[in-house]
Order: sequence, then C-alpha cells, then structure tokens
Amino acid sequence: MDDKDISASLSKLRNLDLNLLTVFEAVYLHKGIVHAAKALNLTPSSVSQSIQKLRNTFPDPLFIRTGQGISPTAYATNLHKHISLGLSSILTGLDFTHDNDKSRVLTVSCFPYIALITFPLILKELEKINCNYTLKHLPLLDPEDTLIQHRADLVIDTSPLFNKSLKAITLMSDSTVFVCRKNHSTVNETLSAEQAVTLPQTTLITNASDLKRMQFELSESLPDRPIVFTSYNAINILSMVASTDLLGILPEKLVDMFANTFEVQKLACEIPTLSYTVMMYYKKAANSDKTLSMIIDAIGDAFVQQEKSARGQKNSHPINTNQPSPAL
Repeated sequence: MDDKDISASLSKLRNLDLNLLTVFEAVYLHKGIVHAAKALNLTPSSVSQSIQKLRNTFPDPLFIRTGQGISPTAYATNLHKHISLGLSSILTGLDFTHDNDKSRVLTVSCFPYIALITFPLILKELEKINCNYTLKHLPLLDPEDTLIQHRADLVIDTSPLFNKSLKAITLMSDSTVFVCRKNHSTVNETLSAEQAVTLPQTTLITNASDLKRMQFELSESLPDRPIVFTSYNAINILSMVASTDLLGILPEKLVDMFANTFEVQKLACEIPTLSYTVMMYYKKAANSDKTLSMIIDAIGDAFVQQEKSARGQKNSHPINTNQPSPAL
C-alpha cells in the first residue's frame, strides 16, 4: 500500500468510530448483547445502539436474531476475521499486556565492531525468550540522544554516559592487541619497541570517544609509527593484515572471534596495555516495560556468565611471566 492509498484509508477511518469495532468484536465473541455489555462494562442499550451505528456504516445487518440469541451473518464473520487481526496487531504494538510470547523488535544502537562481538550472544538470549523476536542494528551517532529520543531500546558503547535518566550494565572488558599475519617476514611472536615504530601499520578510524582516547595514548607511545592503511571497518583491517606485512592494532575479542577466518597472530609487545569496557545503556523508564526489562536482565546475566567463563579459561592457561607483557 503506497502513501496515497494509506491517506485515502485514513480519510475513511475518520468517519468511523473505531470504538464501535471493539463492541462488534465483543458481540461476535459472546454471541449476544447482554454478555457483550457485561464484558465491556456497558449497558445493553448502549451496545445495541453501537451495533445499529455499524449497520448504518456497513451494507449488512451483521447480526440476526434467533431463538437462542443472535447469530452473525456471513458478512459479519468475514468482518470479524479482519478486525480480530487488526486488534491483535494493535495490542501487540501497544504491548498493553506485556506478554513476552508476542513478536517484538529489539533495536540496539552501536558501532559495527561492537555489534560483531555482542550481537551473537544477544540474539541467542532473544531466541531463548521468544523465537519470534527480531534484533535490529541501528548505527550509533549520538548515544545519549538516541536513547532519550527513543530511537533505540538499547545503546552499547565504550564511552561513559552521564545522564540521570539512563542506567548502565557492564557487558565485558576488552583490550587492544597488536596483530600480524602468520609467517610474517620480519616479526615472529614478539614485537619490539623498535619494530612498533618502524614497520608499516594500519589503523581503525572510529568516532567512539573511548577508542579515540586509546589511539591518542598509543600515538603518545608511538608518535612516528608509519600508517599506510586506514579504514572505518575492523574487518577490512583484519583482511589487510592477513594478506600483507602490515601490522594492526585491534580489539582482542574481535581478533579471537575471527581467528579461524583470518590467518593472523597476536603479538607480545613492550607497549603498555590499553583496556576498555563495553557498556549497555538504557532508559530508567524501561523498568516499566516488563518485556524489555526481562530482555535487559537476560542479556546482562548472559554476559556475566560469558566473562566468568573467559576468566576461567585464562586462569587455566597462565601467562609466562618471563616474556614481555602483551599489548592486549
């Protein structure tokens, strides 16, 4: 249906009291005026008047009196099929009942590299709650404004937000790591400080303030490192590193996620570790939305368990303290 058809339909609806359709549905389902009136907390007289108004709107009597009450006409039965679907969609959209067994779209705003490392687990949790839920990714421009203006249900970012109307959950901690392709021509497992300032490198362009901070700190440690390739896309960086002798500095979790796709290796380095935290933000008013509140709790718990599991795996593989600390 195009905009002209929608506009014409809206004009027709202006001449119809939509409350009459709820009366129609009650009479149809309860098969009588009296029972419908009780269900709607109305008088039988007002219900009868509503049905009469509908008869004047539609070219059909809608209900026929029988010995045991009233019976819907064929026209009314067909009308019921369409009205019931429409009312069901409206109730689902308005979420009056807060039932989590209905379909729902969860809109999450974040940068692409954050989506790469968080969305798989988020989608798994949504599927556990309801397989009909849809996860929608929205590009992140202004995190605070995105939530306040209700453009997204959730915002996931590495930068802190300071607004009394927002709440936050820590999803994970991560850090950057130097990477090169496997069988690099001049680098083995450890990157010296001299190599870090002389070998050609890539860099990820980002609008995330916390990653910008880390890049600034890195530029302070390596002021003259040669950058020969830049990209807004972390996957482009991984592809270039895997196919050339360029070095890259990327989030460790992202590198681990694509370890079987891109033949790169993480490097131990004398450069200090640059760490950051991935946070999930939402409006405090979300607590009044039972379904969204449940989704938020499920996502938070899932990431807590993932982080515990990751820490357990690291503890089971202790780092050799005789080696230089890796820039993870």
